[in-house]
Amino acid sequence: MTNKTKTTLNMSLIPLVVIVVLMIGAGYFLLQGEIKLPGFNKGTQIRRLDGFPTVITTEMPLEKQRKVIKSPEELAEFLNYIDPTGLTEVRDSVNFDREYLLAISSDLQDETGHKMRIKKVYEDKNAKHLLVLIEETDKGGNCEVEVEGNITADVVAISQTDFEISFDRVKKVEDCEKEEPAEETQPNEGQSSPQQ
Repeated sequence: MTNKTKTTLNMSLIPLVVIVVLMIGAGYFLLQGEIKLPGFNKGTQIRRLDGFPTVITTEMPLEKQRKVIKSPEELAEFLNYIDPTGLTEVRDSVNFDREYLLAISSDLQDETGHKMRIKKVYEDKNAKHLLVLIEETDKGGNCEVEVEGNITADVVAISQTDFEISFDRVKKVEDCEKEEPAEETQPNEGQSSPQQ
């Protein structure tokens, strides 16, 4: 084979290779991740849902909830438990064939100002375990709160997994800064006031 023949053969293979790569890439994106290619899967994917975390006013004595929701029926059961009025809903679409929901709620709080949210999800691939960290915040003693029964709830979506899922909580106290009244500066006795 001469050099001219080799060059022609190499040049004719370049468009073929480019077309094959583009076809594989387009096929992968059209299937939207249904095929698991090594190197492209980034572990558990998490997304926040619109409208959460939320506070629900209630006087019913509810207990805290920590749930992994795997179906629309389980979601409806959770939402009906935390809000029997039916006003709380998940606005985002959830595909239970591809994702689960992590749902939490507090027990009944007597005063406003209590907050709770899913802060982070830690993944241990070796142990096949997900740890869901819940951040719970209460108002400090110097904060103004109203007496009103309520619960706080949060829901996030995660990609489907066969990992064991557990929940842990970290508690914080949020202090409120009170504005101190501005002191007027008046000259003391024996001091002269500034000249104008």
